Amino acid sequence: MDDDFRSSPLNEPLLAGTDDDSDDDEEFRDAHSSASSIVSSISKQSRRGLLSDPLPSTAATQHHSQSSTSYYGTASKLATGSLFPNTQGVVDSIPSTDEKPCLIFADNDIYSAIAHICFLEKEVYNNVNNSLVWNSGGNGTYHDELPLHPKLFSVVHACKPLIKHDDAGMRILKKLSKGSHANPEIPVLLHENNILRETSEVERKRNGLSGLLLPRFIDESIGAKHILCGSDGGGVTSYNMNLFIQRHAALPNLFHSLLTSPSPTHRIELSTKLLSLLKVINSDLQLFPSGPYLCGEQFTLADISIFPIIERIVVVLSTYRNFWIPPSLTNLIRWYEVMCDRPAIRVATADRNDESMHTYCYEKRSRNEYLLEVYECIALHEEEQFQQLNDDVGRAGVNVYREVMCEEVDDRDRMALCERGKSSCEQCVIS
Repeated sequence: MDDDFRSSPLNEPLLAGTDDDSDDDEEFRDAHSSASSIVSSISKQSRRGLLSDPLPSTAATQHHSQSSTSYYGTASKLATGSLFPNTQGVVDSIPSTDEKPCLIFADNDIYSAIAHICFLEKEVYNNVNNSLVWNSGGNGTYHDELPLHPKLFSVVHACKPLIKHDDAGMRILKKLSKGSHANPEIPVLLHENNILRETSEVERKRNGLSGLLLPRFIDESIGAKHILCGSDGGGVTSYNMNLFIQRHAALPNLFHSLLTSPSPTHRIELSTKLLSLLKVINSDLQLFPSGPYLCGEQFTLADISIFPIIERIVVVLSTYRNFWIPPSLTNLIRWYEVMCDRPAIRVATADRNDESMHTYCYEKRSRNEYLLEVYECIALHEEEQFQQLNDDVGRAGVNVYREVMCEEVDDRDRMALCERGKSSCEQCVIS
């Protein structure tokens, strides 16, 4: 496979250009002690396994678009067709990005999810071709229009923990990042052979940026224009949307900080801040009685930008940090249930398909179990161990971190038996 990779056209140089009055204490205890209806009705339900077809391919060379070159340059060599012809993997080729955009992403990553949902919403809109039905907030016929076979865009999965083992997606990312990014980040969008990146993780944490460069570009430039920013384009709905995005911008960092903080005292402080922000969102959701979205009947990027984090609060924080969304936040709970029923969200949060199972170093197929598996090492503060194990022996479809954890638990149990004087186990007899 290495020889094939060395002979790939990708080895040629890439072209590049340059608030609420309720009892805070009671709600705080509620957030930590009992599961709300949001968990029972959404988090614990079994997801549909929505399988999509393999990626389409083309061998036709396309001419590079005459449009302006992006900040990160171009990747015209990616449009020549066959990639890694002998990788038995999931991606042997991607379509020319002159034909359709290609999103390189991870299906367990927050910002990848936001961009992916934007594309799926565009796909649903194109399928239905009726904005009133598409944006109806739960009463239209769009529920039958699942975007299972997207024609507007293509995707390539990339597993960052397996960066040293080069799945096809990571190989593409490393080629795109050559000379500028030692640690390729996702998501990346290839459009008309331009390389478009999301705001980096460092910039988001340092400057509090929202990480919505790609979603805004997708809404403005791909498929039907401006359907995710309100029907009035740059008017009042767009203003409200941007205001909500700004008001809720701390949500990802609060989620991550609460999950990763080793200090119980600091976790209580973070939990209080997170609960306060959830109450703000709950209050914002009642500003427009027509609902059910932040901008009333209009579904916008303000809703998409917070959905993946709310999903992880429901599934991940409830398991690893005993943090629940209180039942008193009825607007937020209703919003989450409506969001989960949108076709694009149902596809984005479905149980893993075969392509995902054959790309990532995780084993669970169920969506909720998958998220718990992904965030396990983070919650246990063992990210370095997880990454080292995958650098050494990681492979798609196998969670080597969990294998080692199980072996360590077995060893501890065996030692506990021996320490209690029950030394008739096989290893003690042998020794």
